[in-house]
Amino acid sequence: MNQSPDHQIVTRRYVERRIAELPAGPGETDARLRGLLDIFDEMTAKGHPEPLTLLASVLGIPVDMLVTHLRAAGRSWGESR
Repeated sequence: MNQSPDHQIVTRRYVERRIAELPAGPGETDARLRGLLDIFDEMTAKGHPEPLTLLASVLGIPVDMLVTHLRAAGRSWGESR
């Protein structure tokens, strides 16, 4: 699924807003991780071709680190990811 540049920008901004809404306090790590997982699941359900890459890019972290965060949020990962 190829996205137009306009669609990519809109999607990225949406993800940026969603991340900005996540809890950020020191005692809210679990809620933030669950929120990241929810965003990932939403992007996957909507058919985004590269939800890990998009989310990691918005967060400014490597994909491997994002996978670690998502695992901590309760996601079990298969070899295809």
